[in-house]
Amino acid sequence: MTTRAAPTSVTDDFAAAASGEWEGHKVYFDEHGVPVQIPDKYMPPAFKEWGQVLVDWQSQCAMKVTVDTGLYARELRFIPTAGCEADSSTVETKWDRVVDVGNITPATAACSSIALGSYSAGPSDLSAKGATSSDATDFDILTIEHCLAFEDKPKPKKNETEAKRARVRVQQHLQFDADTKEFALKKLTAWKEFFYEPFNNAASLCASCGGPNKWGEFSVLPIETFVEGEWVGDVWGGFGDENVVLLPSGIYSKVTTTEKNELVLEAGWFVSDRDASYQPPCREVETHLVSTRVYGASGALSDVSFAKRERRVAR
Repeated sequence: MTTRAAPTSVTDDFAAAASGEWEGHKVYFDEHGVPVQIPDKYMPPAFKEWGQVLVDWQSQCAMKVTVDTGLYARELRFIPTAGCEADSSTVETKWDRVVDVGNITPATAACSSIALGSYSAGPSDLSAKGATSSDATDFDILTIEHCLAFEDKPKPKKNETEAKRARVRVQQHLQFDADTKEFALKKLTAWKEFFYEPFNNAASLCASCGGPNKWGEFSVLPIETFVEGEWVGDVWGGFGDENVVLLPSGIYSKVTTTEKNELVLEAGWFVSDRDASYQPPCREVETHLVSTRVYGASGALSDVSFAKRERRVAR
């Protein structure tokens, strides 16, 4: 069975694993998974001269989770730079946001094999927000966030003592249609990040030369990547035949309304054995991480599950 977590089950262990300064790149996508180009006014002249298109925003997330108050995040977005043309990055936009503890469902050590720090977040009852009422409008927006954490075990031969930690965050932005009484995916926001120091509320900015870790310009992986071969670990229900949006670097989103009028929101990440973006390459297994959040016909959150599957690499 897939592993399940109960809402409001935030623990000290989860809070410690999710908190910290996370550096990476953020990419915006339309509902079809097409990346949104960074506006021309932010493009370095060198990139314009070379005719390059940029979709990856360098990002920093200062996240602090507590068992009492929930999740606080300071999200930073930086102006792109060409090479190492500056000693420090320039913040283009900053957001501070808070997610109430009752709207966070973490993957805990007691219920899941997926790494601590993984979670999904969203309203516990859509009807309480008016999104499923008869007078709801097409402008009602629902945002669900999935966070899939991955740890690469330390390698004693290289004198490593701590695991290297990375994560993918996917935000699904949905709009409620008053005619069909269903939510439809309108856009996606996704981050690929690595942990680099304990939480300090972004007091120290990440370097302008964040490394060759852009991922939004990569190609998507074929469906076969996720379904072929022999997998072990948690059971995964598969893609089905509709509403899967494949994103670069093995990330995907799926939003489905079932025949029972359940809203099913899923995000996943395929971690290749040779994925060097944010992680050392050449692992012995490939990993598939999944987060699923289900709302019943009444609008109440009915189920949250996480899955971790592994497949030995054929050499």
